[in-house]
Amino acid sequence: MYSSMKILSISLFLIGSVQAASISAISIENTNGNSAAAFSNYWTPERMKAAKPLNLPQASGIQQTYVPFEVSTSPKIGMQGMPPQNKARIAPKYLFTPEPAATNSIQAVPLASGSFGASYTSTRVFPLYTGASASLSADQTYPYSAVGKLFFSINGQDFVCSGSVIAKRVVVTAGHCVHSGTVSGNNNGYYSNWMFVPAYRDGVAPFGTWRWGSVTTTNTWAFGGGGVPNAADYAMISFQDQPDNLGRINSLGNVTGWLGWQTLSLAANHTSKLGYPLNLDGGGKMQNVTSGAFRQTSSNTVEYGSDATGGSSGGPWVQNFQLLQTGGGTGLNAASNRVVGVSSYGYISPDPKVAGASIFDSRFVEIYNLICAAQAGNCTP
Repeated sequence: MYSSMKILSISLFLIGSVQAASISAISIENTNGNSAAAFSNYWTPERMKAAKPLNLPQASGIQQTYVPFEVSTSPKIGMQGMPPQNKARIAPKYLFTPEPAATNSIQAVPLASGSFGASYTSTRVFPLYTGASASLSADQTYPYSAVGKLFFSINGQDFVCSGSVIAKRVVVTAGHCVHSGTVSGNNNGYYSNWMFVPAYRDGVAPFGTWRWGSVTTTNTWAFGGGGVPNAADYAMISFQDQPDNLGRINSLGNVTGWLGWQTLSLAANHTSKLGYPLNLDGGGKMQNVTSGAFRQTSSNTVEYGSDATGGSSGGPWVQNFQLLQTGGGTGLNAASNRVVGVSSYGYISPDPKVAGASIFDSRFVEIYNLICAAQAGNCTP
């Protein structure tokens, strides 16, 4: 059931104005033993229902220095997102029947804050419909459709994180959702069995389930000991093509669309933090926490107000999350729907209501190029 793994060390050529760089990056590539049948046999309804939200790593006890916002003057590197290109839909899958979650209002909670005084607004993504009208729900409409739940295994135990599509076959998530953060002996630290369910809701996969192809994270996370804050707690996974409901082979991003991404943009910004935290609707529905940057740390991370806990790990922090209106798209940093960070850590006590994310920098571009090179067409429209 587990795919065999091999470590890759390759030279990368970075996009944009960044010069070519050679790195030794650890990556595993799906080579064999991960057939569609074996994968389907592994992810039974019972396993999916029993998968637990991976705890959001906790920063309590870490000696940390907080610094003034450092708005980089270096050129930002980024890619624009794209709405779905395929009008034929992947047939929905009914994965399992979840346990009823506690009742939760769909109304936004305005300017809530915790003991740190970091304000945020937290809401279930809405409107949501069922039955014949389900496809009209917000969570099945771009750009929400590019966000989903990530299932995976750690030593035979099954867990969930969050993630988002940022290229035709590529999902970005947290480093701690793919790797233990430690490498020793013959253990390369990677987890296994990743399955992505875009727009997941209450045990239903409206755009099907997607089987992983390759995965990579940064050396900064992989050799960082697993502690947070970490300067580069992010990772990328590619997912294999599958037929749509007309029998045509399609890539993940062609069905869901994908978000853009941008480096050096997490400090002094405002983001929508999307994902599936267990503490909100039992992790069954997509959530959106919006807030502005609260403070920056000396570990290349930025903290924002948020009430999301375990299960939100790896969910995208998106600047200018919007359907661009007439007259919109102005200002100094106006690029729409670009991921500038992913949920990395929180605090042991829930009282601060703050989450942190690593600033995307050249390390992000390096692993993006690595995952793009793992298979032709991973990142091309």
